[in-house]
Amino acid sequence: MFQQVVVPIDGSAASWKAVSVAARMAAAVDGKLEVVWVVDRVGAVGGAEAELAAGLDRIGPLPVPIDAEVIASDSVATALADHFESRVGAIFVMSSHGHGRSVGVLGGVANELLRKTFGPIVVVGPHVADDAGAIDGRLVVPLDGSPHAETILPIVSAWVVEFSAVAWLVEVVEPLLLKGDDIIESAYPARCARKLAVDTGHEIEFDVLHDRNPSQAITGYADHTGASLIMLSTHGRTGLSRLRMGSVAADVVRHATCPVVLYRPPHLDRT
Repeated sequence: MFQQVVVPIDGSAASWKAVSVAARMAAAVDGKLEVVWVVDRVGAVGGAEAELAAGLDRIGPLPVPIDAEVIASDSVATALADHFESRVGAIFVMSSHGHGRSVGVLGGVANELLRKTFGPIVVVGPHVADDAGAIDGRLVVPLDGSPHAETILPIVSAWVVEFSAVAWLVEVVEPLLLKGDDIIESAYPARCARKLAVDTGHEIEFDVLHDRNPSQAITGYADHTGASLIMLSTHGRTGLSRLRMGSVAADVVRHATCPVVLYRPPHLDRT
């Protein structure tokens, strides 16, 4: 599914947090790890290269060799997207925020990269555990009944097949008033789980969560069940509040203790 992991940094402590996570992912596939820093002018390249080397020294030994590169550009997202396109079989792993000398903050850059490269992108939020990065663990996959949200499923399918991960499809709904509604509620995630099981040849689990706050339910469930990744599309409607899934995704990244795999369906740019 990927053989190279590219980590954009901006010199901030937050952006460096993604490097260790990315290294574990690269090591799991015997792949390559590359750390890239985009600066806004050619004159800043030398200083950034020195700081980049010092930062890698501070991290200490990692399970894979690291390539490092500094690029001068007035557009962080465009430079990263162009760089990414030249790397076959690569995936971005990046912090959700940063405050370094780059032209943009990485949180905003992640959104631009989803539009330019169509993902998936692995985002490391501020509460992600230091030992995160397992690719063969439990995947929590939030769905909301919309076709947009279900566009993440082919990626989940590939992840399950290639890495033997265990997928749990979850739907967040209003707290129940009648217990008998459990069967009706579970029909949708159960149907998606059956189809994914046929596609992958692996058992797929499902669950229904009852909460008025979708992101809180998703992150709480992932934390409680020891999920290694949360995987979701950045657009769609939540079955609960009709919010854009992008808003839910941002909240999930902000509070999750594991990395979040984000995907933005390409057809959204045509609507």
